[in-house]
Amino acid sequence: MDFKRILADSIGGEAPARPLFMPDLGLWFAWHSRRGTLPEGCGETPAEAAASLNCPAWTVRSPWRLEYEGVEVTREKSATERVVRYRTRGGVLTEKWALGPDGDWWQKEYPVKDEEDLDAAEEIVAGMRYRLELSGTPEAAVDPGGIEAIGLPRTPYSDLLHTLLGWSDGLMLMMTEEERLTALLGVMEEKRNGLVRELASRFPSSLFWAPDNLDGQFVTPAAFAGHLRASYLDTGGLLRRSGGRLWVHIGGMCRHLLGPMADSGIDGVAGVAGPPQSDASLAEARQASGPGMTLWGGIPQDYVMPMVDRSLLRESIAAAREFAQTDGRTIVGVADHVPVDAEWDRLREIADALNS
Repeated sequence: MDFKRILADSIGGEAPARPLFMPDLGLWFAWHSRRGTLPEGCGETPAEAAASLNCPAWTVRSPWRLEYEGVEVTREKSATERVVRYRTRGGVLTEKWALGPDGDWWQKEYPVKDEEDLDAAEEIVAGMRYRLELSGTPEAAVDPGGIEAIGLPRTPYSDLLHTLLGWSDGLMLMMTEEERLTALLGVMEEKRNGLVRELASRFPSSLFWAPDNLDGQFVTPAAFAGHLRASYLDTGGLLRRSGGRLWVHIGGMCRHLLGPMADSGIDGVAGVAGPPQSDASLAEARQASGPGMTLWGGIPQDYVMPMVDRSLLRESIAAAREFAQTDGRTIVGVADHVPVDAEWDRLREIADALNS
């Protein structure tokens, strides 16, 4: 099966020969590979695991690094915690991370605690430098049967709240220090756009991935209009000049964001799901977004884990399959990635149902 043709058909709006199943196996495979618990028959690489499901391997490559000119950055790491310190003229800001049960690192302390830290935060942002890392021959590392996206930094509003401020106290600070933080976002936007231009030139006609992890519980329509819409329009415009496409990752409630995202020129959105993970089935997401945007998801993460009744998974598969058979811009997936507790035979059940 020519998966790339099916994906191209999906983006182009033509109904593919059959629904395309494309799970993001990256976290699941890495976790089990490190522990020697990969199930029998799934292969020894992510590409082999995807092939055993008769689906394309999804990978994201980020050929760049972020440095901080004029800011001393030190990192400490133990088995369960990471600590990063930024030493600036305005003071030392500290962030802390804890190792979660699924092997992901979760940020538990953010550098900016209050308005007194903003002088140092401005130094950090002023010192941000994106450097390309183009080593080896890119084509040699790409699975010929897979789908590769070029990773971008988070969109500045998402990046500011995910990395510097946090989504609880940070949102309060955005209200009390709006003018100052909006200026900070402008600096971040300029630096990111420089990288986007370089990547668009180096990788024409590519799929680009923004790992923004948007959650409608925190991103209001007003916040989207004020801080995200123009950014997405700029990024999409820069990419499309060289034939690129922009997909954005969501990680929570999404229904009220889908219309504004489509109006912002975003080509695809990943992480679509109904309850209990999010609030929009594929059909509801299409109604909210309109006809132009590619939707990826449909199967809530909970349903591939052993504690959930398998009948719920089967209902979800049937609904996703029925919708994707008639919607030319839908890719079925486990939203928003396959969790480490997912059962292999449940993934096989999804693949078998969609391949039949």
